[in-house]
Amino acid sequence: MTLAQSQSLHLVALARRAAWPLSGLLLAATAMACEHRATLGSVAETARRKEAAVFTNTEYPRIAMFWSPVRGDRSLRGHARHDLIVTSEGWLGLEPDREPRGLADGFTPESVQAARKRLAQLRELNPDVIVLCEVNFYEYHDRALPEDHPWWLRVDGEKEQFWPGTHRMDWYNPQYREHVVKQTAALEQAGVDGVYYDNLRNEPEPWIALLKEVRNRCGDDFLILSNYGYAIDEYDFAAPYLNGVMYESGFSHHRTEWDDTIAAMRHTASLLKPPTISCIERFEDIEGRSDGPLPKRRRPETRDPQTRRWSMCYALIVADYYYLFSDNTFHGHDWYPEYDVKIGLPKGDGERLGSHVWRREYEKALVVMNLPGAKEPYEIEVERPARDSFTGDTGTRFTVPPGDGCILLWEE
Repeated sequence: MTLAQSQSLHLVALARRAAWPLSGLLLAATAMACEHRATLGSVAETARRKEAAVFTNTEYPRIAMFWSPVRGDRSLRGHARHDLIVTSEGWLGLEPDREPRGLADGFTPESVQAARKRLAQLRELNPDVIVLCEVNFYEYHDRALPEDHPWWLRVDGEKEQFWPGTHRMDWYNPQYREHVVKQTAALEQAGVDGVYYDNLRNEPEPWIALLKEVRNRCGDDFLILSNYGYAIDEYDFAAPYLNGVMYESGFSHHRTEWDDTIAAMRHTASLLKPPTISCIERFEDIEGRSDGPLPKRRRPETRDPQTRRWSMCYALIVADYYYLFSDNTFHGHDWYPEYDVKIGLPKGDGERLGSHVWRREYEKALVVMNLPGAKEPYEIEVERPARDSFTGDTGTRFTVPPGDGCILLWEE
């Protein structure tokens, strides 16, 4: 007998004892059974995806999305073009099960069903897509909790502002961390592949305590991605509990020497829990300001294609990274033709050919970068005809200027 059947019989027995109207209870029992089957369906789908590791054979380049969709396309199909999606509870249709919102440990049953439906539609369009949902925990909007709530971080009795209209949470409070763990577990039950935690900081004690408990509650198959921001290896204490780290653009700003950076990033990659889902995001350079806001009006074509080329090659060569080329910290982005040119899986690790020149072979292509700071162009000669997926150039000889890269797709 299934759990749903036993619940139905239990309700009927109660009706007989209490002389309740049987028809109403049968309707309740049917609704309970339907909800149970939906839950089992979601759990079964999640288990199937974990067992099959559906995304581990996704061809490169693997393109990520952080909240903002492709410019001009907010459709579900537009979302499904990406290989990794970091999104919000609201986009999934999840509604808190308690008000004010900051007190909610989970989501209403109706909204969980809506989220599962949206995820099913998305996976029908792209079966290999990874969907992570952010748990916003480091700071709360001022309306999220009562003013006198003990979870607010206070310094000398005053709340600590983060952004205007938001204030920091007391990350060292074990009751608050348990609240975050419950929110994370509720996301797993809603059917997402994992969670995204922003604002990783050099606070080993609360972070390790949280991540250990999330692993205990959600298991090792639940994916965890966290934001290293502009840091490189400062937060490696957390890496063994994570499946991936997100490097925002600042790690590469104005850098001209790369060996130590690449070594540190590769070391972090070696610490992560497989399967790994790390991501490199590079902001577009605008008049030397790659970390500031863009003008409201911008030209339809990117102003900095060279930076897009070398940074995408960096993601493909240094380790197994997802990639996003975006405007700024709002993560708005376009879809470029080279994103659709799939080059298979890597055949080995990236190789250093010189102080700024690296290469890596893929099943269908050779990827080469000549990093910013190089003194001269790098000349490539290959044994068979190839086409650069960035420029469309074809041949057996190619030149990579300083601060540039190429993806040489083997011609049939």
